[in-house]
Amino acid sequence: GVGGGWILNGAVWRGADGLAGEIGHTVVDPAGALCGCGKRGCVERLAAGPFMAGDAAVMLAAEPGRGAILRRLAGQQPLSGQLLSEAAAQGDDVAREILQRGAAALGLGIGNAANLMNPQRVVLGGGVTKAGELWWETVRQVAQATLVAGMRLAVVPAGLGDDAP
Repeated sequence: GVGGGWILNGAVWRGADGLAGEIGHTVVDPAGALCGCGKRGCVERLAAGPFMAGDAAVMLAAEPGRGAILRRLAGQQPLSGQLLSEAAAQGDDVAREILQRGAAALGLGIGNAANLMNPQRVVLGGGVTKAGELWWETVRQVAQATLVAGMRLAVVPAGLGDDAP
């Protein structure tokens, strides 16, 4: 999934109900696909590895002339976010499209959250962050384009890996 949290003045900020930072269920496409939470167009539905893999499988089934590299890499195994990343790195059109769409959704969610809270930086970890430079560029560009004029924000990879302490 896509989760989040806030560190304010060096301390974890949990919010009134202990759910602060749930960026994954921020809606970025009200007409988008149904998320597991029951809403449509959530960041998680568009940007989480398993959902992106499912979207790629649907696209491959609907468009047999596309995704040759992804098809070859996957063989008979189910698609995964990691396979999408590998295929995108090798130039696969379907994998690149799906990853860029997910990165754009995440960037939009980050930009919107930053407009509300004005953080110095957003730190990202997890499997999808290994999707390559195109993914990072897209997240950063969309987040920056979403910010209020004059606001600064750094979007950086997690320095401690994928597991928060």
